[in-house]
Amino acid sequence: MADAVRVLHVEDDPEFASMTAAFLSRTDDRFDVISATSASEGLTRLSEEPIDCVVSDFDMPGQDGIEFLESVRAVDEDLPFILFTGKGSEEVASEAISAGVTDYLQKQQGTDQYTILANRIANAVEQYRSQRALDASRKRLSLFIDKSPLGVIEWDESFEVVQVNEKGEEILRRGEADLVGKEFETLVPDSALDAVEETITALQEASGGYYTVLDIETGDGEQIVCEWHNRTIREDGETVAIFSQFREITERRQRQQRIEALHDTTRKLMHAESREAVAELVVETARDLLGLPLSAVFLADESADALRPAAVTDQAQAIIDEHPTFREGDSLVWEVFESGEQRVFDDVSTIPGRYNPDTDISSEILIPLGDHGVLIAASTDAAAFEDASVSLMRTLAANTEEALSRLDRQQELRTLTERHELALEGAELGVWDWNVKTDEVTFDERWADMLGYSLDELEPSADTWDELIHPEDRERTYEALNAHFDGETEIYECDHRLKTATGDYRWIRDIGKVFERDENGDPVRAVGIHQDVTDHKERKQALEDTSRKLQVILDTAPTYILMKDTDSRFLFINSAARDLYGIDADESVVGTSDYDILPDHIAEQTHADDQRALEQRETVEVETVIPVDGTERTHLTRKTPILDEGGEPYALCVVATDITEQKRRERELARLTDEYEAVFENTNDAIALVDIEDSADDPTFRYVRTNEAYERQSGFETESLTGQTPIEAAGPDTGRRIADHYERCVSAGETITFEERGLHPTGVWETQVTPIFADGEIDRLVAISRDISDRIEYREQLERQNDRLEEFASIVSHDLRNPLSVLEGSLALARDTGNDEQFDRCYRAIDRMKELIEDLLTLAREGDTVSETEPLALESTVLSCWQAVETSDATLEVTAESTIYADESRVRQLLENLINNAVTHGGPAVTVEVGDLTDSGFYVADDGGGIPAEQHETVFESGYTTTDGGTGFGLAIVKEIAAAHDWSVSVTESDDGGARFEFRGVRQEF
Repeated sequence: MADAVRVLHVEDDPEFASMTAAFLSRTDDRFDVISATSASEGLTRLSEEPIDCVVSDFDMPGQDGIEFLESVRAVDEDLPFILFTGKGSEEVASEAISAGVTDYLQKQQGTDQYTILANRIANAVEQYRSQRALDASRKRLSLFIDKSPLGVIEWDESFEVVQVNEKGEEILRRGEADLVGKEFETLVPDSALDAVEETITALQEASGGYYTVLDIETGDGEQIVCEWHNRTIREDGETVAIFSQFREITERRQRQQRIEALHDTTRKLMHAESREAVAELVVETARDLLGLPLSAVFLADESADALRPAAVTDQAQAIIDEHPTFREGDSLVWEVFESGEQRVFDDVSTIPGRYNPDTDISSEILIPLGDHGVLIAASTDAAAFEDASVSLMRTLAANTEEALSRLDRQQELRTLTERHELALEGAELGVWDWNVKTDEVTFDERWADMLGYSLDELEPSADTWDELIHPEDRERTYEALNAHFDGETEIYECDHRLKTATGDYRWIRDIGKVFERDENGDPVRAVGIHQDVTDHKERKQALEDTSRKLQVILDTAPTYILMKDTDSRFLFINSAARDLYGIDADESVVGTSDYDILPDHIAEQTHADDQRALEQRETVEVETVIPVDGTERTHLTRKTPILDEGGEPYALCVVATDITEQKRRERELARLTDEYEAVFENTNDAIALVDIEDSADDPTFRYVRTNEAYERQSGFETESLTGQTPIEAAGPDTGRRIADHYERCVSAGETITFEERGLHPTGVWETQVTPIFADGEIDRLVAISRDISDRIEYREQLERQNDRLEEFASIVSHDLRNPLSVLEGSLALARDTGNDEQFDRCYRAIDRMKELIEDLLTLAREGDTVSETEPLALESTVLSCWQAVETSDATLEVTAESTIYADESRVRQLLENLINNAVTHGGPAVTVEVGDLTDSGFYVADDGGGIPAEQHETVFESGYTTTDGGTGFGLAIVKEIAAAHDWSVSVTESDDGGARFEFRGVRQEF
């Protein structure tokens, strides 16, 4: 049969084994069942013929099922092994799993158990055969790994190395033997651990591939960069394989890093303050980042029409002792400067026009810096420069040229600024005096000079002023003037443009006031001043330009950032602030104020805070409550004035942080503190707060605080404990035990719970010690204790009852299950086959159950304690029991002379069981001896074969027997009767080599 399954069934009950084989064969015709009655026979059959699955009982003479499983695993680690037993318990299941059992099935009533067993066998064999097929696939995978041109590592599910191919060993510079079993994390430096963790998590959570780039530490200590293609292969939800293909990309990464470093250098170049600083930064970059140690920058000296050395590396200085100054026509450097075209020489010694042919320089790169000079890199090796190096040098040169141009522009700007500042220093206010009735105006000389006129060129009339106003400003200016004339404003103030003598316009701040009115209230005379605010306007415009730039930069900031002018009008608001105030992204805020977006009372306070910061010229910090979406949010706001060179504020930077949650946490902390105090002082549990001094390796514990319950229950005064160590408070013995528990909590880093007697005046105490962490370190401990004496007493009583109930249930479930199964199976076979011989098997099973039930009832009765005893002559009691037992040719010797106090019926049961046990196991001619012990007890001995020393403890277990047909309860009953009398019983070897049962703690009289 192609799919035949050979099953070895090991069962010490032949009837049950036969029944099982019959039902398995009927359930699945692929099964060929081979039976064995012991573990030793099963091992013999395994060595003689191929077996696909082993089914074994647990409780068998000689080797039990677990020991048999261990023997099978020594021969074949993967062969399916099913433990099919009537004695079921968590302990047996745990041992079986630890020993490597494939499946665990407890015998049940009915014939359905055989169907379940058949399914378990079929599944186990199928998995076994699938695993063998998988092993073959793994061999093919290993061949692929070995032949791959990339480095390949196979991982187990814990991401430890299983195997590495030769290419992987070459890249990692470590042998496979050194790598196998190592975790993924051991291949990388500490800086890459997070990336490894991310990779492992991705591979664990999904099938397929995951790409990453990691720094790797090679076996020789070098750090390289590798790109990894990692893949998890799953089938039916199970992980089949995990492997990584990788290759070194260190050089590629280094090129990328050079490019990034070059970008960083560009930023530095744009902040350099002199041509010399630019040159020094360029040669440092060429040397340190581009790997070109022989570098120099020559800058143009326009006054001398020459190129002079501005910066040279130390290495270049060592080769050319004194760098020359190049002039027209005397070098290749000047040719490059003049032509504006770069030159790269693989061997400059062969090029005509070389300035200094005596140097050791062979290769050379010459790159022009526009009108500013030339960047030079050289090498003593021929053809030393790769295309990548030339490209990077070209980029560096372009950035250098831009930096030098920026310095030139800045110099021009500084010159213009200095001239402008000098003009501002001489600026004065122009004064005008206007007769409104006659339109006659008196201008002073400064007013005229401000616009480039002389007084002689200006008609002293209001028309002169009117004609000079910029057309776009005229309407706005007259509106402001008329509002003042009409009494709507206290003063007239307006910024407008006036035309100068050259036809240009200057921004003028025009401020005036009516000093005289007629009887009708109409203005008669007004006086005012003109101030040239053109520069102020330009600065304001520049500020607005800067604000737009800052808007882009600060829009991504998570905090609320605003910029205001000195009148608290917004210049810009970042995105976070727009979201706070509900302002659309495309809505302009320039010129608006807090009054446009906040309630008036909040806007008034905000404006007052702004002005305070501007007046004090220092940062002001305030807390503001702002309604947001119907909810009040608290913000911590810092308002910092921005000062010009003269120390005058011209803008205000406002940064606000939402601290609503922080405030809520502070309130919650205060509430929790109050609750903690209430719980601490009013609980019935004893609480101690303990401080930790010194290091974690050698801590010292001191009591910080204890509650009243601690004082009541421990007897210590709360105040006296403060500052004391456990040893100082409780003495060296008890204090040391307390400190040991505290040290164990610190070592574990988590809560521990322990029970102790003697730590407090009375009873059993349960203590829970919890660490308190601060900045990742354990700072203090909290110990909570309570008296659990009543709970302990109840628990111990319950455990004794549960142990007895569990033992009785185990006996019933195990020892009655086999004969019941035989009876049930035999009846089913008799019904199906009509074979009358099956009924004989039924009767034998019924007799077996009768014996078991009788002994079970005896065992159950003997478990009670003895309430009343009477004096019994041991000698006469033994002789009476001897007559009640079938002893055949056995001999009795009684040397006992004592009288014992006991329950007569139970002692008779004890003695009869021991005599029957001696005759059963010692043979018909055995000699049984009963005598007194010198230390309050008696013994029963025989001269039979004895009991091996390793079985002295197990002989008293229920169901233990070494003979066919025995119930295994005789000695268990003996132990129960002894325990009911508060006697101890033990077994040892008699003087004649047989078994000797000794009973101690017996009340006797002689």
